[in-house]
Amino acid sequence: MKLEQIQFVHFRNHGSLTFAPSGGINLIYGPNGSGKTSILEGIHYCALTKGFVSAYDIECLKEGHLFFVLKGRFASESGTETEVKVSYSRQAGKQLTVNTLNLASFSSHIGAIPCITFSPSELSIITGSPAERRRFLDNAICQTNRRYLDALLSYRRILQQRNALLFRIREHRSGMEMLDILTEQLAEHAVCIVRSRMQFIREIMPVAEAHLVAVSAGETPRIAYRCSFLPHDCTESSDQLSRLFEERIREKRQEEIARAQTAIGPHRDDLLFFLNEKEVKRYASQGQKRSFLITLKLALYRYFLEKLDEQPICLFDDLFSELDRERVDSLLLLLSGFGQTIITTTEKRNTPGVSALNICEIA
Repeated sequence: MKLEQIQFVHFRNHGSLTFAPSGGINLIYGPNGSGKTSILEGIHYCALTKGFVSAYDIECLKEGHLFFVLKGRFASESGTETEVKVSYSRQAGKQLTVNTLNLASFSSHIGAIPCITFSPSELSIITGSPAERRRFLDNAICQTNRRYLDALLSYRRILQQRNALLFRIREHRSGMEMLDILTEQLAEHAVCIVRSRMQFIREIMPVAEAHLVAVSAGETPRIAYRCSFLPHDCTESSDQLSRLFEERIREKRQEEIARAQTAIGPHRDDLLFFLNEKEVKRYASQGQKRSFLITLKLALYRYFLEKLDEQPICLFDDLFSELDRERVDSLLLLLSGFGQTIITTTEKRNTPGVSALNICEIA
């Protein structure tokens, strides 16, 4: 997949801007605050219907304006073109149009334009709460697995209903007969989610290990999935896992009612990252944490390519900061074998095979 052109209107600090990158590595350079990251975020909106920097559409409005519009044109490996328009206003909210068709369900667009991101703020995947690591898992798998996306959306809906029912039971002591029904429904989707997450980890680990050797030689990575209702990697059948989930959740019924919250499930799970069998979050240096996250992102490229038979677009914000020249050169060598890559940096780099673009000259 390649971005052929994207137009910005009143998005972030861009009043009107058109960007047409090359098919290989594109380096957008310029001072901080000049709008480099905003270009990546606009592309991300077209691919995944949201930004990777801001959680709120309203924050992407250029100051003093009531709406923004993004228009992107993409081409697949087979040459099929996809035109995406994302618009937002305070009155109408966000609207998504793909090839002139208005999409009521944004989730139906996920995976059509595979996209991988890196930004310094995403170091929270390594250092932050379990929710950050679950978001990393969900964002990656949802782009390649429609069944997973459907299961995740259904799980979240049922989880919300179940928590509301737990509150009702706690306050009014009514609704117990419905609790078992929702628990059974929740278990079905929980098993699908957990199985998919564990399979994802098994598939990306060999590639992540190979990339880490290139970025930071001599270190061995490992990822462990910590499941809230399984003591180990699952080998049981889906039916057996569903029964185990239901048994474990029944053991916590009184606790759940007292807190009005579902105590176990994929929404409580976590990832543990290791380098040379030491937990990255607790023992690694800042440089090691950054290198670990970069290798995870690079591993997603091969994963997406194999699952979708389509090269993902790579959007890497401030990728080179805190990396020495040798590691930067190693990264660029790796990325030269990828598809379209767009990187932001503060300084121009004259590297063969890299298209360097000054942000001030993009129009």
